[in-house]
Amino acid sequence: MMKTIEQIWKETLELLQRKMSRSSFETWIKGLTIQRFDVEKKTVTIHAENEFTRQWLETRLKQVLEDAIEEITGDRYAVSFSVKVKTYVRYSMEQVPTRIDPQEEQERENRNLLLQVLQELQMLHQRLDRMEGGLDDIKKEIKNAGKLKRPPWPISHKPRHENEEKGD
Repeated sequence: MMKTIEQIWKETLELLQRKMSRSSFETWIKGLTIQRFDVEKKTVTIHAENEFTRQWLETRLKQVLEDAIEEITGDRYAVSFSVKVKTYVRYSMEQVPTRIDPQEEQERENRNLLLQVLQELQMLHQRLDRMEGGLDDIKKEIKNAGKLKRPPWPISHKPRHENEEKGD
């Protein structure tokens, strides 16, 4: 039975979650979605949240994603990335209703802009939390590595004799 695109993507995410550090997976992979999956052309388009994430994925994780999809499907797919473009509507004077209070309109625009900024800040805060969690994991690993019972200097160092110091 052939797997659905949703099954392939779910298995790909599970594989990447096992192979990657928790912080990297949470920060860069977890929120990705499949925009297009073309079996005939062997291409996959993955939707990224923003242009920064798209560029990061393109330069640092594209190969990892292609390898994971190949491991799940048995076929090599070329991965590309897309970003949802925010659309801003521009009105001509003919389209604007004539009875709008300018102060009320400005307040509404300010509220909408504030909501957009707050949403983006919330997304950044969530990403920062995930990164901090990863840093905590790294700190624990470093702390545990420091508990090893090895001296920080070579064991084979020998004390110098008096006549060696004088050059005799």
